[in-house]
Amino acid sequence: MSILKRLLPYYKYLKPVWFKFLVGILFGVLFSLSSGLGVPVMAETIFPILFGNASESPEWLRLLVERWFGDDIENGFLILCCLALPGVMFLRMVGTVGNGYYMTYTGISVVQAIQIDMFKKVQALPLAFFHNYKTGELNAGVMGYPNQIKSVVVDTSNDLVKQPLTLMSAVGFLVYKSFTSESFFVAIIGVISVPLVVFVIRRVGIYLAKRSRQLVTLGESLGSWVLECFQSPVEIRAYNLQERQVNRFVEYLKSIFRLSMKSTRSSLLVSPSIEVVAGAGMALSLYLGVKSGMTQGEFLALAIALSMAYSPIKRIGAIQNNLKMLEAPLERLEAILYADESVASPANPTPMHQPLRGQITFENVDFAYLAEKPVLSNINVQIDAGQSVGLVGQSGAGKSTFVNLVLRLYDPVQGRILLDGIDLRELDINELREQIAYVPQMPLLFNASVADNIRIGNPDASDEAVHEAARQANALDVIDSLPDGYETILSERGNSLSGGQRQRIAIARAFLKDAPILVLDEATSALDNQSDQLIQEALTRLAKDRTTLIIAHRMGTLKDVERRLYFEGGSLAGDGKHVELLESVHGYLGLVNSEKKPV
Repeated sequence: MSILKRLLPYYKYLKPVWFKFLVGILFGVLFSLSSGLGVPVMAETIFPILFGNASESPEWLRLLVERWFGDDIENGFLILCCLALPGVMFLRMVGTVGNGYYMTYTGISVVQAIQIDMFKKVQALPLAFFHNYKTGELNAGVMGYPNQIKSVVVDTSNDLVKQPLTLMSAVGFLVYKSFTSESFFVAIIGVISVPLVVFVIRRVGIYLAKRSRQLVTLGESLGSWVLECFQSPVEIRAYNLQERQVNRFVEYLKSIFRLSMKSTRSSLLVSPSIEVVAGAGMALSLYLGVKSGMTQGEFLALAIALSMAYSPIKRIGAIQNNLKMLEAPLERLEAILYADESVASPANPTPMHQPLRGQITFENVDFAYLAEKPVLSNINVQIDAGQSVGLVGQSGAGKSTFVNLVLRLYDPVQGRILLDGIDLRELDINELREQIAYVPQMPLLFNASVADNIRIGNPDASDEAVHEAARQANALDVIDSLPDGYETILSERGNSLSGGQRQRIAIARAFLKDAPILVLDEATSALDNQSDQLIQEALTRLAKDRTTLIIAHRMGTLKDVERRLYFEGGSLAGDGKHVELLESVHGYLGLVNSEKKPV
């Protein structure tokens, strides 16, 4: 498919700013006409008058001078001719500034509109999508590639109007003069060299497209790797990897440098190649023109017109190369923008039961990540409304996948999951998640205030409600120790707090959200013994009359649950209310006796 055809859908982003885009194009037309037509006409008409005989000037110009200057014709011609040059340059300036301003306005608007759509898309994509993409690739897709799309949708559209018009103005002048002056007919020779220029542009464009793909792939890999380094300072220092990381970074940069210089060398060849062809055409025109009796003024006009003609040809050549270099970024962008939203809300979602009871049912559920071995197989279980259930088993047994399916972060490969008798896939996905409070094993805190981090599940909560949630989560001592209390801005990912402190802030979120379903993924694993006891009491109160799923390895976390589900190898191997039932399952006894040390 032609690259221009692939770009057609992106022109919808011009719709909100079409008027400013049109104004910018009109300013571009002014620039084109004053350049491609105004300058050659001035060269042919004005300069001969200044250095020749004013009596040979056009009739319309003579009448204008007589009207403005009366009998002082010679001085009038001089003043008028001297004003012509800054006049034409002023028109070009107005065209350049107006075109540049409105095209920049349009371009920024288009970039931001694409970025918003990209960011929305990334937020809507299922977790399975992120298994195939590195962080650097997604960052480039949202922040980098839209700028490259803009450079074509806006800048190229502008040049495709302005440059051809400049070219047609200059060529039109040449053709007109060739019919009115026999010696000017030689100007056609200069235009005949255009096909040679197109051949050069095409060959270079193919080469640049190949290099562009290599640069995009290498740049994405470097971006992901650098982010990984910045997010792993402890591991890098603990294993003395600093020098190795620096060496790898240098190797990345050297590879990018080599590819960039190869692309630059080829790109720089375009303009000089066009100038060589243009110079040859102009030299031939000069030879034939002098032989046919062309005057100095006529040749000056011819030279300027040819120069004005080849300038847009060079720009059009750059456009061709830019389009070729855009293919690789466009492929990456479309892979995100048109990715399948396999986990999405239905067009007409089924209304939830009000009030929600919280009964969860798994019917013949199988699940696997991509084409891998099934993580869950033939799961059939019903969790009654208001029941607290502990999920236990060795690492990789399927516990986290079980709760991820309840959150509808994934959909089953086979079977279905029901909430109060309704298939999760029939519910609005946002409404579903509003009914679930989730505390992960390693909670992420955002670069915002403590209060805003607690309010994530309930943005409209009052300060009093936030403070009460923090009290119930045993987080008051943590918050009181911070410089600005609840208004303290946390560092990226909450790294300024210890693991236990982050966990208590996350538990406060769950208290504040007050959802009918509660999911705790090792929610107390990072607490010390004193805090653990207080949190256990708080979680017992929080879980009352709520459907609660608790993933845990420590028996203390599960002492108050009504029921335990034991997972082994992706299957539900045990289901009971008593520890003895689960301890009879092979391998579980060693699990329940292994206590994690608090952070």
